[in-house]
Amino acid sequence: MRAENSLRRRLITACVLLAVVIGGVFAAATYVIIEAVEYEMIDVRLSRVAAQLMDTGSPSASSQAYGELRIAAGAEIPEEFRTLAPGLHELNLNGRELHVLIVSRGAERYAVIDDVGDFDRIEFIGFAGLWIAFFAGVLFALAIARTAASRIIAPLTTLTRAVQQDDLTAHPELLTAADEIGVLARAFDASSAQLRDFLVRERLFTADVSHELRTPLTVILGASELLTARLADNAELRAVAERIRRTSAVTSVRVSALLQLARSPGKIECGPLELRALVEQEIERCRALLDGKPVALTFDSPGDVWVHAVPDLAAIAVGNLLRNACHFTERGSVRVVLAAEMLVIEDTGPGVPQAVRGRLFEPFVRGSDESSTGWGLGLSIVKRVADHLGWAIRLDDAPHGGSRFTLMFASSKQT
Repeated sequence: MRAENSLRRRLITACVLLAVVIGGVFAAATYVIIEAVEYEMIDVRLSRVAAQLMDTGSPSASSQAYGELRIAAGAEIPEEFRTLAPGLHELNLNGRELHVLIVSRGAERYAVIDDVGDFDRIEFIGFAGLWIAFFAGVLFALAIARTAASRIIAPLTTLTRAVQQDDLTAHPELLTAADEIGVLARAFDASSAQLRDFLVRERLFTADVSHELRTPLTVILGASELLTARLADNAELRAVAERIRRTSAVTSVRVSALLQLARSPGKIECGPLELRALVEQEIERCRALLDGKPVALTFDSPGDVWVHAVPDLAAIAVGNLLRNACHFTERGSVRVVLAAEMLVIEDTGPGVPQAVRGRLFEPFVRGSDESSTGWGLGLSIVKRVADHLGWAIRLDDAPHGGSRFTLMFASSKQT
């Protein structure tokens, strides 16, 4: 899992965001409260003094009532305030923060002056403390979130590693846990057990079938060889016996290949294989499928192509693709192109319906419902062979209709 998408990081992010939102709400509320206090303590107080001054018309009386304020009238107003328009003003004079309220009564002007330097210092300290508390809270939330997330994610991380290593039995604490982690662990363990049983049954089935087929195939192969020898004077029957012998030999090789296919890919011993001769051999075996059809089967190759593969498995993949192309093509052409990096088999058949393309390489899925022959296993076997050999297979539409199957080799060299 990518680090930026990990569950631990998302938990930490959620906790920090929650701390930021809560801290931001409290900071905003505190700011509003401080501004309201400033308004009530300074601006409203100045307005009250000004109102009393207007009622009494006596600066001295107002000054006596509000001794913290300085009240000036007419020529007594400091020169720097005389040009101010009526209303409340916030000024900085020689480093002093002043609130000055200018009022007029007829031709007389009054100035109520309040030095708010002390209040501004208190306000600054309050805001500084507020921001320090906000950032400290976010950092504290981050530290708590990291610790809590590590503790919360630890069992899930252990479960993930155990599932990846298929070793849940080594962690009995996960299997016996009563929380959601325990439920997941038991579900994974049951699923892994079912999968292992299925793989064992599949391998045993393949091995048993292959073993049971070998004996009758050996008998058929021996009998066909004997018939071929005894029918030397009858060309027609000898051709039939030879075909039986050749098919039996191919089937015997296919059975051995299926046994290898049942093994793990890492246990298959691959070696250098010249693929051109193998493709030519499979083409000759498939020509009989085109008897009576107006279909041209062509093969193009610039030279010998070497791949690292098992001959029997490579023959299964190439043979199945060729047989499908020859079987479903009623007219036109089947074109086989072998290059250094890939094998392309292209036909002018009906093509593959869009509805089944996504599942075409799954077992028991047929490319055409118009034909009742076959079990839909050929392409799934080709896919399994390609996976075992480290190859890849791709289906595309042919330029002139039909299908184009491409086998891409893991490594090859052209001579």
